[in-house]
Amino acid sequence: MRIDMGDQLPTEAVSRQITNDTQFMFQFYKPCFQFYAPSPNIDSHMSPRRLQQSLTTALHSCPLLLGRFTVHADQTISHSYDPRNPNLPTFEFQSTDLTFSELKSQGFAYSLCQRHNMDLAIPDGAIRRLSDEQPMLMVKVTYLHGGGAAVFAMTNHVAFDGNAMFSFLAYWAQCNNGHGVELPVDLQPVSNAILTNVDQTSDISKDAAQSPAEISVDATRLPAEIGTMITRAVSRDTMIPCVYSITTQDLRNLKQQVEASGELQDGEWVSSNNVLTALISQCVARANMRAHVYEHGPWTVFQALDMRRPLGLPLRGLGSPIILAECNASADHVLHPDRLPALARRVRMSVDAYTPEYLRNAMHWMHTTYAGLARDGVNEPWRHFWFSALNTNRRCVGVSCMNRIPIYDADFGAGRPVMARSFNPRPNYVIVFPGPPGETDVYDSLHMYVTLERPAMDALRADPEWTSVCTLVSEF
Repeated sequence: MRIDMGDQLPTEAVSRQITNDTQFMFQFYKPCFQFYAPSPNIDSHMSPRRLQQSLTTALHSCPLLLGRFTVHADQTISHSYDPRNPNLPTFEFQSTDLTFSELKSQGFAYSLCQRHNMDLAIPDGAIRRLSDEQPMLMVKVTYLHGGGAAVFAMTNHVAFDGNAMFSFLAYWAQCNNGHGVELPVDLQPVSNAILTNVDQTSDISKDAAQSPAEISVDATRLPAEIGTMITRAVSRDTMIPCVYSITTQDLRNLKQQVEASGELQDGEWVSSNNVLTALISQCVARANMRAHVYEHGPWTVFQALDMRRPLGLPLRGLGSPIILAECNASADHVLHPDRLPALARRVRMSVDAYTPEYLRNAMHWMHTTYAGLARDGVNEPWRHFWFSALNTNRRCVGVSCMNRIPIYDADFGAGRPVMARSFNPRPNYVIVFPGPPGETDVYDSLHMYVTLERPAMDALRADPEWTSVCTLVSEF
């Protein structure tokens, strides 16, 4: 059923420009399940009526989830709130004969939830001027047989990235518990305009025509043709998504090994995320080559980088301008496990190489090119850009470390989620989420969402360097 927001909505609310950073290239919905163990409080605190009332309260404070995309005359896109918007969030309830114990025994597999209709159909999320728009938020609550519940939610990544979605779910839970809380900073539409107050006579103007290696554009093809061009021709049946776990202690041990290897020079350092990126990249690239999915050769390795940090912008608020920080890795770097310290160092150096000047130049090029496409009458220019490393025809592997997002904070009054599950359809692009909280309510593991072609996944499972620290949690 659709939520009836009534006449309580504000008459005005701030809009957020989408095309002022790289977020407009993430046009897809991000789905997630949160699973709740059986509790006597589920009937009282997570009843359909109470959840609907508290969600209405939460949405009143965050009206952009009641917004829609607006394409302006200059072809820029904003996420605009309008109280007359018929495209409201959806909210559904159901009960199932599936039990919490059955879910747990299957590793809370996403496909098991699908078979019991606990999810919702995932739209493609693309912004199209003439197509029917989709709600910014869709929620479905399933009550499990014998106790327990599963909350399925998804938002359009262009408007609400993973951090914002889970921050909203946690905020909704606080509203459900009757807490008079202010809207978190992570859900406020803070301006992140990268080119604000930039001196146009500086070096940024001289490099405006130079395309950054990380971002590609093609105005000669239709968006559907671009999608085919940058997507490896593989049957969906041969793609295997899995969730693996690595303990934070094992990751600390790997980091200590890198630090003690003698590879780092005086004053150099690596983060745990750099080490994890190196480990994943080594093992995934090695599996792909050993399985002959990709030919033997060098790889492009990348780690997702939030540009706000090097640019000195506020780190909180909606929308995080992302670039995929690339470095080149020889076949030797990925084939031999003892090269892990060298690859971790290379990942760290590549991240540090993204200076404010380089990032401003890259964004200036993108804005200039986008404006040129719009002036030339290119239809839907926002669908002609992509990140080069996501071209699955290339030997590219990378990691997005989202191990700080509040994925387990949504306590509606019946306890925090005991497990969460998402879905990552992109091969060779590994998403890292925090694992479930430990006994001290602090996560002690990371969950890695890995999707590979079947032969490569088989090779990964046979890799002793991978299996020595990574454990299969569940298949899709």
